Amino acid sequence: MKRKIVIFLALILCTGWLYARGNAAQGGTTFTVALSEDIRAVDPGVAWNYVTNQVVNQITEGLVTLDANNNIIPELARSWRQADDLTYVYEVRDDIVFSDGTKMTMDDVLFSFNRTKDPDGGTYFSDFYQDVVSFTATGPWQLTIKLSQPSAVFKYFPTTAAGRIISKAYYEKHTGDFGTAQGGILATGPFVYQSWTSGQEIVLKKNTNYWNKEKLAANIVDTIVFKIIPEDTTRVIALETGSVDFSANLPIDMLDRLATSRDLNLTSVDTYSLTYLAMNTQRAPFNDVNVRRAISHALNLNEFQRTIIKNAGIVGTVLPFGPALYGENAAKWRQYLTTAPKYDYDLAKAREYLARSGYPKGFTCDVIISESSLASQRALFLQESLKPLNINVEIRKMSGDEQDTYQMGGILDSSGKRDYDMLFGGWEADYPDLNGNIEIMYAAAQADGGYNAAAYVNPAVERLIDAQRSTTDPARRFELQSQAMNTIIDEAPYIVFDYSLRQSVLNKKYTGLAVSPAWLWVLPIQNVRRAN
Repeated sequence: MKRKIVIFLALILCTGWLYARGNAAQGGTTFTVALSEDIRAVDPGVAWNYVTNQVVNQITEGLVTLDANNNIIPELARSWRQADDLTYVYEVRDDIVFSDGTKMTMDDVLFSFNRTKDPDGGTYFSDFYQDVVSFTATGPWQLTIKLSQPSAVFKYFPTTAAGRIISKAYYEKHTGDFGTAQGGILATGPFVYQSWTSGQEIVLKKNTNYWNKEKLAANIVDTIVFKIIPEDTTRVIALETGSVDFSANLPIDMLDRLATSRDLNLTSVDTYSLTYLAMNTQRAPFNDVNVRRAISHALNLNEFQRTIIKNAGIVGTVLPFGPALYGENAAKWRQYLTTAPKYDYDLAKAREYLARSGYPKGFTCDVIISESSLASQRALFLQESLKPLNINVEIRKMSGDEQDTYQMGGILDSSGKRDYDMLFGGWEADYPDLNGNIEIMYAAAQADGGYNAAAYVNPAVERLIDAQRSTTDPARRFELQSQAMNTIIDEAPYIVFDYSLRQSVLNKKYTGLAVSPAWLWVLPIQNVRRAN
């Protein structure tokens, strides 16, 4: 009898092993990702933040994408070229199908680009295509884009969410609920949308109709579950216990703890992002340049870096972009920093500038921050640093969504100005060029309902920003950009605290998920493999 039981148990185990082997051969793996907040939509048109992107990147693709070295490479196109200063040509693949098996056509390509370009198209990227004269099918499978003026950065735009292709027929059928939990999305990516439970999770399934059969065959992930875990400690515990396999939204004050885990691999890469203190230049007392200069000299950023940021970022300079965005002019920007004016920690200078201002005896003001623990540490550091100047800082803490709304200029005071004195915010360039920071942070168009959180407007700087964007010669671009920086540094609308590094954690049972500086648009979960 005992022998029969042993044989029976052995058969059960063997059957289970064979099932697992078969399931693994077909995929079968559920891969879980922790997000720090909920997504905005399953729509590339609104995938502008670092949580929504992670989901939408699995579902959608563009004609071109970026590799780990920021080279532009084909994806849904077979090739691309810049024919002249105003013309870009893409040879589109003729073998692409959407996840429901229907064929992708040039109508879908043209529709997707024109929807993004339309200011009323429901996307956040219409300004990317403000210089586009036309999107035209110049052959059965050829897209030609004509610009009104040369651009140093346009080549990168189709690699972002602004270039993702969706099904025209599906969108037109779901105009009222496209991208919502109910409406979903139809695109060409390696995974398909299944469900979204607001505030809890988003579930994707493997796209069994995926056009790239080689990648489909190698993809072991059958299901991706994005768990929404806003609380930092809970997110870390989920990684440590194995209930979550990956996260790129990590609290920097817990990185040392994650680095010592025997079950986790912690990696860190350069990014195009920075964290800043924006001073509202259109509101007293921060419309006084000497107030801004005084505060700039009152902050010991090196000490904050040493004690708080540590290895999670690089201490800020007077430039609104870090080394990852220096590009072809890297040596020139390093040299520029050796001679540019600096706002080193110097309380004597801070007091001198405040004495020259209209507020020599100090004042009371506020600063807006998000609910994160690091934001609180930044605010407390600011509060203590300004006490010697008799500047009393009141901290206004709010959710990440609310802080985003303020940062975008979505809430105004009774005079129609941004309703804050100062704001801790951040920005990550959408593409590997420093224009992705300076245009967003300093252009007048972004001051009114955009990401120019300092509400900084200077016509001379505006002209220089426009000129460098349309100049393709690197040497001339540097001349124009450095001229703009000279004025911006002098007027000090922002204080750059640090240039962020992107930390991510992957459970050691997996490999293959490489986080690159272009992670906003490239996070290929289909590349995940079992480590053994």
